Amino acid sequence: MPDDAALAAALVRAAGEAVLREGPTAREAKTSATDIVTAADRAAEAAMVAILRRERPDDAIVGEEGTAVEGAAGTWVLDALDGTLNFASGLPGYCCAAARLGPDGAPRAAAVLDPVAGELYTAGSGEGARRHEPFGPAGGERLATHGPERLEDAVIATFAHPDKTGGAGVTATFARLVERSGQLRMTGSGTLELAWVAGGRLHGWAQPDVYPWDWHPGALLVAEAGGALATVDAGGTPWQLAAANQALLDELRLILGG
Repeated sequence: MPDDAALAAALVRAAGEAVLREGPTAREAKTSATDIVTAADRAAEAAMVAILRRERPDDAIVGEEGTAVEGAAGTWVLDALDGTLNFASGLPGYCCAAARLGPDGAPRAAAVLDPVAGELYTAGSGEGARRHEPFGPAGGERLATHGPERLEDAVIATFAHPDKTGGAGVTATFARLVERSGQLRMTGSGTLELAWVAGGRLHGWAQPDVYPWDWHPGALLVAEAGGALATVDAGGTPWQLAAANQALLDELRLILGG
């Protein structure tokens, strides 16, 4: 039986193959014209679930596209295609992600696949984070966060959508990020952005009201690469934060009011 990290990697590889095989077809709106799902999302999640039901029948599964399987041994959170709008529009900046949480809710392993760049990110609790070729040899490049300690010098990733800006104080919080950050980036795939924080390509990450499948896979990568994480309340809305170092995280917390 594969260990958690190896299984997470197998899941995202299977999802990536399904995404590329299906292509950006059969799209439909979920909550709005820019919040969509495609046949590829569903095929990729089905491929991941099939592997888990075979390899870990006692684990629970929670998938963005509706999979809900009960289990007591642990929980897998799946985002088979994060950045669907990019994918459907012919843009880069999408990924396949999976993470396993233990029975206590703590993350144990995660994997994120960028099919466009051909990069596989993996992490295991206490084992560090690595970047590999998707089907290359084991090992890969050990990841380490790096970046400035001052927010005014940092490149921070975030996300804005009507569903995410309706909470009390969220728009005002975005305004403070714009005013105080060195640069903001909004690529459309929060999980891939977290992988880039883990690898030093971005310095920090801040999003309101984050779903578990959008947080746990990338957050474990950041933590295992030496970064810092936090959840803060900003104007009545929870924000998830990640940063290359504790000093930068502290500045983000201060700006958000946490």
